[in-house]
Amino acid sequence: MKPSIRPLHLLVVIGLAAIFIAVVQATTESFMVQPGQEVTRPIKLNADDRCSITLTVQVQGPSPSKIHFFMVLPNGTQTDYGEVSQYRIDFFTDTSGECQLHFGNSNSSDSQLVTLNYETDHYVFGIPNMIFMLIVITVLLVFVAAGYVLMGKYG
Repeated sequence: MKPSIRPLHLLVVIGLAAIFIAVVQATTESFMVQPGQEVTRPIKLNADDRCSITLTVQVQGPSPSKIHFFMVLPNGTQTDYGEVSQYRIDFFTDTSGECQLHFGNSNSSDSQLVTLNYETDHYVFGIPNMIFMLIVITVLLVFVAAGYVLMGKYG
C-alpha cells in the first residue's frame, strides 16, 4: 500500500504561507509637521535587522519643501541628515531596540507633509528570515520523507 502524500503537500503550503506572512514588516504613513515643531517616529528593531527608510516632504504653502531630519539608532548613534526634501537610507542594526526618526520644521513658516515608508527585514544567524525558514522547512520535509520511506519499508 502506497502512503498518501497529501499531508506532505498540506505541510508545504502551511510552511510557505508562514514564511511569506512573517518575512517583512513594512509601514507607510503620512503626517504633518507644524512650523516650529518636531515630530518623532519610533521603529522597533531587532539585532541584525536590515531597515530601508524613504521619506518625501511636501510643503503646504509657498516655502520650500525641506525638513530637518535626524535619526538615533538603538545603540545611541545619532546621525544628522540636515535639510532634506527626499531621502532614502538603508542600514543594518547591531543591537535590538528602538530607532527614533526625528523630523523638525523650525526653518519654515508653513506646515510640511511628510510621507514616511520603512521596511524591516529580519535576519536569523546572519541569514535573511525567508531563506532561514526555507532551510528549516526543507530539513523538516526531508525528515518527513525519510519517515514515510522507513514506515513503508518496515510497515
